[in-house]
Amino acid sequence: MTKLTLFSLVLLAIGLVLWAGYAAQGSYVDENGVLQEPFPLLALGWLFVLAGGATLTGAVGIRIFKNLRGPK
Repeated sequence: MTKLTLFSLVLLAIGLVLWAGYAAQGSYVDENGVLQEPFPLLALGWLFVLAGGATLTGAVGIRIFKNLRGPK
């Protein structure tokens, strides 16, 4: 497993943990009628998952390209 692949899996894991934190904390409407929710956890979760997916796609693309070129 390359360092880039490991880095992308860490980014994906962080994103999933942020989503789990958002789901665990939940949202509610306070007594003034204002929605209270941990929105930054949701947005950061998407950011980390998309970054991890893009990095993983790049790592797989690099590996496929190296295998198509053949051994040195």
